[in-house]
Amino acid sequence: MPPPLSKTSLNSLSRCRCPSNSIPLRSFSTTPSLASIGPENPKFIEIPLPPQHQALPKIDVKGTLPPPRNIFPTRSGDKTSPEYLAAVTPEPLSQTTPQNDFVAWKRRMAENRRTNLREGLVELHKRKTLQDKMVAARSKNRSIAREKALHAPQREDERLTNPTITQMNRTLQSGPVLDPDREARVAEKKARVEAIALAKEEQRRDALHTLYMNARNFITTEEELDAEIEKIFVEDPHASGNLNDNIWSVKGAPPSVLTMLSAVNNTQKKAIDFHRGPAAFTGRRMKKIAEELTGGTMD
Repeated sequence: MPPPLSKTSLNSLSRCRCPSNSIPLRSFSTTPSLASIGPENPKFIEIPLPPQHQALPKIDVKGTLPPPRNIFPTRSGDKTSPEYLAAVTPEPLSQTTPQNDFVAWKRRMAENRRTNLREGLVELHKRKTLQDKMVAARSKNRSIAREKALHAPQREDERLTNPTITQMNRTLQSGPVLDPDREARVAEKKARVEAIALAKEEQRRDALHTLYMNARNFITTEEELDAEIEKIFVEDPHASGNLNDNIWSVKGAPPSVLTMLSAVNNTQKKAIDFHRGPAAFTGRRMKKIAEELTGGTMD
């Protein structure tokens, strides 16, 4: 075990330490750190991703591969026979000693080509035979499974549910399914339609009666129009000697929400309004009640 450092040695080490801001730090990773990612970036908050083993990455294969040739067509015969191999890879006629290294190298390359062609044909024929056997076995298994499923006996669940399903199919094929509550539903819909039609008729009668009551104030002649214009559009609505140009001083300020609430709650600031009896409210209420009872607008 190494001897422990004294407090004096530690203080000297801290004094000799270089400032961190003078040495540039360089990360060995090309991934940006979290400090360099702004809050508007979706990767600012790290969210763990669930493992997806079945999600394979998409491989971008450029170009297209040509279809492989059929090396062993049916009419070509057996290409793995000794006669065919001897015909396509004939041996050299002369077996003399090569004169130099170049001729010897060419003979070795030719022998390699003949050997590769023979072995390639044999191996490709084995692979084709194995693939044909696998395809035939797969097709045979599918055919056997189909025949077995075709001639299989009826399952127990099908035997138990077949009568009910057959009866339901027969009922559906004979026509629409009868609704036992059809009469009640039709009566309910009919009553609802009649109620809507009656409400529309009452609303139209009320609107017609209101129009009739308001018709007495309609302007029907030019003399009435001129009189109304002269009444509203005057040169100076203020009293004589009043230099104020505020129209509210003549017509009064429009009612505010606070004014309407104070009138309802009887909290007016004016003494006349505060001590006024409930005759005005009672009159308006009685008028509304009479309109509801008579079914029309009243003056």
